[in-house]
Amino acid sequence: MSDLKQLRDNLSSIRVLYAEDEQEVRDQTLLFFNKLFSNVDTAQNGEEGLELFKKNKYNLVITDLKMPKMDGREMLSKIREINEDTVLIVMTASDSNMDATETVCDAYLYKPISFTDFVEALTPLQERILKQ
Repeated sequence: MSDLKQLRDNLSSIRVLYAEDEQEVRDQTLLFFNKLFSNVDTAQNGEEGLELFKKNKYNLVITDLKMPKMDGREMLSKIREINEDTVLIVMTASDSNMDATETVCDAYLYKPISFTDFVEALTPLQERILKQ
């Protein structure tokens, strides 16, 4: 539990961008994001996410892959072109027909995501996130 407290203390003030097209999934996931982060902006698709990224400085970007207008893979590729150091996490359905190995990201998680799985994926990335 002290590791979780330390992670929360370290990352509470970072800026997070979360792109997810499904409102219910976005709302549920925000419940546990808000346990760790104070500043989370949301986007309903990759196009909106990319525009937010261009306007704001984010330490961490978390996205679904299958979204309308612009999918998560394209959004992440464009974000990497803008800032190659931004930490990127993909969260997508395990039945996604998109190949994860072709996605430029630092961690890949299958939905539904448990809080524990998310924390385990985030913990080794926290130093890089804090450098942003």
